[in-house]
Amino acid sequence: MERKSFIRQSLLAIPSLYLGNSWLLSSCNKKDEVKPGDWRGDVIVIGAGIAGLHTAKLLTNLGMNVTILEASDKTGGRIRALSGMADFDIQLGAEEVHGNKSEWYNLVTATPGVSLHTPDGEDYFFMNNTLKSETAWAGDATLVQAQTFESTARNYSGADKTVHQAELDQGNNPANFEISNALIGNEYGTSNNRLSIAGITEEDRLWDSGDKNYNLKTGSYNDVLQHHYAAVIDKVLLNSPVTAIDYNGTKVNVTTAGKVYTADRVVITVPLSVLKNELISFMPALPAAKKTAISAIGMGAGMKVIMKFNSRFWDGAMDSLIGGPKSAEMWVPGLGRSGAFVLTAFIMGEKAEHLSSLGTGAVSALLSELDMMYGGAAASSVFDTAHIIDWGKEPYILGAYSYPVVGGGIAQRAQLGSSVDKKLFFAGEATHTAGHSGTVHGALETAIRVVNEVTQN
Repeated sequence: MERKSFIRQSLLAIPSLYLGNSWLLSSCNKKDEVKPGDWRGDVIVIGAGIAGLHTAKLLTNLGMNVTILEASDKTGGRIRALSGMADFDIQLGAEEVHGNKSEWYNLVTATPGVSLHTPDGEDYFFMNNTLKSETAWAGDATLVQAQTFESTARNYSGADKTVHQAELDQGNNPANFEISNALIGNEYGTSNNRLSIAGITEEDRLWDSGDKNYNLKTGSYNDVLQHHYAAVIDKVLLNSPVTAIDYNGTKVNVTTAGKVYTADRVVITVPLSVLKNELISFMPALPAAKKTAISAIGMGAGMKVIMKFNSRFWDGAMDSLIGGPKSAEMWVPGLGRSGAFVLTAFIMGEKAEHLSSLGTGAVSALLSELDMMYGGAAASSVFDTAHIIDWGKEPYILGAYSYPVVGGGIAQRAQLGSSVDKKLFFAGEATHTAGHSGTVHGALETAIRVVNEVTQN
């Protein structure tokens, strides 16, 4: 479930701080190709999300004997679609393609029946108990301050602090805090009072996949996985949650609920929260520096609520509705591709924790919010059905995606991604060290890195 949008106002040159730490960049070079070493052997890949699938495919292509263990009953990880609610598959996790300079963009556009576009819609903002289009709000001091803060927050210098503390220190109007939280914290998978402003600056300066964002025009990301990874998907051992990894000996033993698998090397691509919650035990224990890294990178609650209506009560040109006190942001997933009356609520951090606590009552809470914004029973009177995907409650995912916290940073991601004893290797979006964490293409890039590492003698 990657960030829906990135408003990249400027992509700055890498300053001397990064040039002095070139090892951070080389540990996940975005332009890497597969440049394997001479080592060959048996490898277990844990996790069948995009990082695991790509790793397994590349290793298989090199002639490796690869076993892929997936804890859940499906492949794809945080790439998942909902079929049947509309005349198109609604993305429950990853939704936008961020930039056209990535392997993910190349894979999507090379999939038969799948195409991308950038819908021509307008954002609507809810402020001061009023909902209006961005055009109608033009010149409003509250919105200007929120947008200015958003555009400069990723160009921060100074002592690390939360994004919310930074806006407090600047004396920003509390009336725009919901907007800035939606534009920044919610997009990074959390809340502004948990997100590091130095951390998002550090990552943004390394971002180079492009500024333009793309939505699906036709097809689904499931089609992309099936087209490019069919041979690997057929070999995934589903319902095989790993409970223990013993790397004491010359071989690595991986224990699932019903079987022990043995290999020379193991690639771990599970979501960060699986490691945070210690669902897998390691023998011997992971190095202290890696444990510190796991705790120094954020990942928390995140959910989408898909709501279908019998008629449209919002403006037909609306793309997103930003600033809801409960939802943070909603958008029209079928804009430019369907006439279905569907809204997706995208909720992260504290707001997600609250709605998650309501269970199915989250739908009623969001309908009440929409009624309040539009007046009367505008939404509830035409409501049809809903689907909740609560990623924090998905047992083998346990959250949205990683984000930087105060005191953390890219150095912690590099430590998380570092190998242990040439036996344990780590990939996945949280291990990306060059600005693409929290994205599908970032996860893909770590797969390339880890394959190069695994094949070294």
